[in-house]
Amino acid sequence: MNVRAGALWLLLSGMASGAAATATFTLATSGVQIAPLAIGGYDFGNWMPVADMQQGVQATLPTSLRFPGGNVGDENDLTEAALRAFKSNLSLIGGHPALIVQTRVFASKPEAHNRPQDAAQAARDARALGLNVAYWEVGNEPDLYATHRNAPQWTPEQYCTTFRAQRAAILSVDPQAKFAGPAVSNGAGSAADFLTRFVQVCGDVVDLLTWHEYPTDGTQPDDAALASVARMSDDAQRFRTLLKDPAGNPLGYTRDVLLGVTEYSLSYRSDRPRHLADQVGALWAAETTLRLAEAGVSVSNYFALLATGSHGLLDLAGVPRPSFYAFQQIRSFQGTALPATSSDPALWIHAAQNGAALSVFVTNTATDSRQFVSSVPGYTLIGGKTFTEQSADAGADFLRLPLKDMQDLPARSLTRLVYKKQ
Repeated sequence: MNVRAGALWLLLSGMASGAAATATFTLATSGVQIAPLAIGGYDFGNWMPVADMQQGVQATLPTSLRFPGGNVGDENDLTEAALRAFKSNLSLIGGHPALIVQTRVFASKPEAHNRPQDAAQAARDARALGLNVAYWEVGNEPDLYATHRNAPQWTPEQYCTTFRAQRAAILSVDPQAKFAGPAVSNGAGSAADFLTRFVQVCGDVVDLLTWHEYPTDGTQPDDAALASVARMSDDAQRFRTLLKDPAGNPLGYTRDVLLGVTEYSLSYRSDRPRHLADQVGALWAAETTLRLAEAGVSVSNYFALLATGSHGLLDLAGVPRPSFYAFQQIRSFQGTALPATSSDPALWIHAAQNGAALSVFVTNTATDSRQFVSSVPGYTLIGGKTFTEQSADAGADFLRLPLKDMQDLPARSLTRLVYKKQ
């Protein structure tokens, strides 16, 4: 193995249909800084039974929590009682996650508290409770109000008007407040069109441009579902370009607006465990998180932390799903992301340099095992572990790998290798 043109060249060999195949991948020696909230963020709601599974929840170590997750915020007022319950749950979860709080925008009844003064009251309540809100996200998936809620008046322009009004009201309470939106339902199609128009008319007032990613309904073949991950970094790059375009963002193209994906899962169907509570969904979730971080997305919130139908790292009984193991693996993706490329499309590879430590993540998406050479010039392998759907379903610990140059990657597995600089 040689160092060529500033990149580390590693040799991999794969086993397919009993025949050895050789592949290579490169790790660059410089990369992009990983945002603190790009890894380990989740959607959270007071319906989640944190007290019943406190140990498992605390093991997730969330860096950020979006509250209330999903469309609950469209259907319920953001009251002092709800925020108080949220604070109580935070004390059980532990740590100090950044908070993204969703205001109510849509209302099916006239008495709903979705007015600017209600947003201001929520800000006062949050301050009185000691909740340090990093971002106020105005509403949830407003692009669906017209079609899913029979409210055609909710155009991007109407949403922008509401965004400005709620923003002004909250700023009167907290002049340092930051604002996220439009939290559209997807990064493509009509949802992306809604976001594009929002930027055109409201790009001067948003601090964190947000959208959601749900590429399937859980019915696609496994390979096609996994392949949908390719869109994630493309969406991020497209929206970053939009923000800096004077034509696309005439009011705010000179501002530094961050990017955030405040909901994402392989499938949007909470009633279907396929591609949510299985290994395919877990591998997709980890890969999406890593790619978004490498694309410079500042905030990522997986849907959801726990017990939301088939969504969640833990089920209603507190049993870890494969996604729990996936996020345990990638939470050490910190420091500098080193661009990595592989000649074997079945192996997804990422790396992060954090001081003297180098972490390499290898996802084997194939349905057969692959073998690879794990030595890295200038580094000593000090640890390695992997998991499969079978080990996750058995509730087993991660499978420890031997500290040797040749490693075996089980089928449909996610492996983390840790190195120390020599």
